[in-house]
Amino acid sequence: MKEYPLKIEKVLEFEGCSVMAYYSKGHHNEKLFVNTIIKDYEYVGNWDSVKHIYIKLSPNQIGCMMINYRNTPCKGSFAATVIEV
Repeated sequence: MKEYPLKIEKVLEFEGCSVMAYYSKGHHNEKLFVNTIIKDYEYVGNWDSVKHIYIKLSPNQIGCMMINYRNTPCKGSFAATVIEV
């Protein structure tokens, strides 16, 4: 499996006003992942909701990227560590 550096990305609502989730490519240690989010984004939430899943990005009609969560890898997907807000 490909190794990815821990780089936190935000998932925003369609309007772009509020954060729905944070993710990083790759399956990372949950504690390190959450501690990085707390440090960088002052996250306060449930540590137990960290998931190791796969993400497939798809363009939509207005030029934004749609994020599709997958339980198993598929063509065009990548491993990710995710926490929903």
